[in-house]
Amino acid sequence: MDKRWYEMSPDVCLLIGKIELALGNDRIKYAGQILLELKKAGYKFDPHKFDDKLKSYSMKRWYDYNKTVFYAFECLKDADRTVQGYVARNVHNYITKQKKTTQAPLLTL
Repeated sequence: MDKRWYEMSPDVCLLIGKIELALGNDRIKYAGQILLELKKAGYKFDPHKFDDKLKSYSMKRWYDYNKTVFYAFECLKDADRTVQGYVARNVHNYITKQKKTTQAPLLTL
């Protein structure tokens, strides 16, 4: 069986899984972070590159229903493997830090 593009790298696969399990607003925030990290890595984002695909696609994947998430995943898919891994690790670290800062402190009696 052929692997999907995100299954080629454990870092990317882990990141995609974490975003899939995230709540809607968090998904969008993490997608924005992907785009930011891609830009830092030198990826040239052309928002019109995927417009035709977005218009003609049947929107059946879980990440097709939000434009930011769609663009983030398409750009990540379009980037070379080295950049994909770099971005995935940085965004994973971002998600981990976000979760640590939003966890409520334990109550002690």
